[in-house]
Amino acid sequence: MRIIINISGFLLAAIVFVAPNILYANNNDSIQNKISLASEKILNLKTVWSNSSNAGSLQFFDIQDKIAKAYINFNHQNGDFHLFQQEQLNSELGFYTNGYVNLNNWKFYGDFNYFKQTCEDLKWVDVLEPYNDNPYVLGDSVGGTYYKEYFKMRGKAAYQINENLAFGIDIKYKAGVGARRKDPRPENEITSFDILPGLIFNFSKIKLGVNFRYESGKEDIELNFVTDNNYNFYHFKGLGAYTISTETDVRSNVSNLFGGGLQLNFDGNKFTNLTEVNFHKKTTDIKRGETYPLQIVLLEKSNTSVSSTFLFLHTNKTIKKLTLHLNDNHIYGHEPVVEPKLEQVSYQWNTVAKYTLYWHNEQELVVNYSCYKLIDANHFNWGYKVSGKIITSESSYYFVPESNEQSLNYYYFDGVLEKELQTKLNNIILSFNGSYRKGFNSSSEIVKDDILLETINNEFVKHDFDYYNSQQIQIGGSFQFGRIINIYNSQVQIFLNTDYKLLISKMNENSKRNIFSIKLGINF
Repeated sequence: MRIIINISGFLLAAIVFVAPNILYANNNDSIQNKISLASEKILNLKTVWSNSSNAGSLQFFDIQDKIAKAYINFNHQNGDFHLFQQEQLNSELGFYTNGYVNLNNWKFYGDFNYFKQTCEDLKWVDVLEPYNDNPYVLGDSVGGTYYKEYFKMRGKAAYQINENLAFGIDIKYKAGVGARRKDPRPENEITSFDILPGLIFNFSKIKLGVNFRYESGKEDIELNFVTDNNYNFYHFKGLGAYTISTETDVRSNVSNLFGGGLQLNFDGNKFTNLTEVNFHKKTTDIKRGETYPLQIVLLEKSNTSVSSTFLFLHTNKTIKKLTLHLNDNHIYGHEPVVEPKLEQVSYQWNTVAKYTLYWHNEQELVVNYSCYKLIDANHFNWGYKVSGKIITSESSYYFVPESNEQSLNYYYFDGVLEKELQTKLNNIILSFNGSYRKGFNSSSEIVKDDILLETINNEFVKHDFDYYNSQQIQIGGSFQFGRIINIYNSQVQIFLNTDYKLLISKMNENSKRNIFSIKLGINF
């Protein structure tokens, strides 16, 4: 499915909508400062349910009437860490809008996002999303500039059935296309549909929730040419292993996910706690060809996450929020292996033995702490957030009897300090942020056999391993400016947001990456 949406249409719509608000702003005395750059941030800070997977939790958001925004944005990244399948430059232009609405017994949330991406100097990858926990990636050595286009939308609704029961449903949809205008020319189409229904039982100070999840996704890859030249295509399999093919069959990745979650909420006199357990299993069936698809791999991913959030809300309007999060992830790559006893091979599971050749196990422990001094429901005086993360992982790819093995462990700290300034009409938020990452107790062992080494890209494996074990420092800041205006007795806020980050890796002197973004929009 092609996305036929022109970004100029969104730009024109934004100009047409924003310009009258600026030109016809009414008398300042008639304006009451009810909306702010921080309205959505504070709305999420004031509930432990802000990151819950249960859509029924929307009933516990303090939505008085509505909160909404729309903006156009430009994001730019440049600088090369020389990571495997990473582009040198990434530019993105898009439009985003979201909103919360309270309507009788219903509460709604929705968002819409459309953006175009240009990825320059991108090699060894012919898929739209190379960093999605799937090591079985198609690529070529030619590379070039990849042009990508995405359309994402989400709708969430929660209904209060009675004082003891709330129902919610969360639906997400994503579609994207991509292409490269240089032989070989991969053309990609990607779609995914995600639905999460849920129930929450309210017993005064205790709330119990349950939700289910189903996701279906697909990516199709076609290879086209203008010239008659032949090219090698690399089917990567994890930890540098690959096979080479000159065949240009259509390749498809079809995935299905089933899962659910359980929630326990306790409302005490001094604090509120939400503890949540989520789990899912995802299978991705990767094949090539259309008439008789040849099996490449069946990828299985199992995930369990546990989080516990504590919220401390004092009478002096100081919000303190602590979140502990543990994530456990397992990925297995089941590949068909031809056995000598077979006379005919169709590369299907019923005729070829299936072996688990790729294995990955990863645990992530995260601690987040936020503290904000509020002025009212839409403004804060100052605030900060600090977090720490430890990731430990083990990966193996088997060449019986040898194997590639890697243990990768690193810790990560980051923080942000924010200050809000306001007058009757103007609103400014200044933010300063930084982070630090370093590897520890990691190890890597690559096969020694000369024949096996011919099918391993050892250079990329070693480089990425050194990158995650080296120190990385990030520094940056953001400036947000908003101005309240009044049009036809309705109050809105136009805003400008700029953000800059500099990432520096200590792996070598030239490992730097600049990240810049700018947003122009309206809160209403």
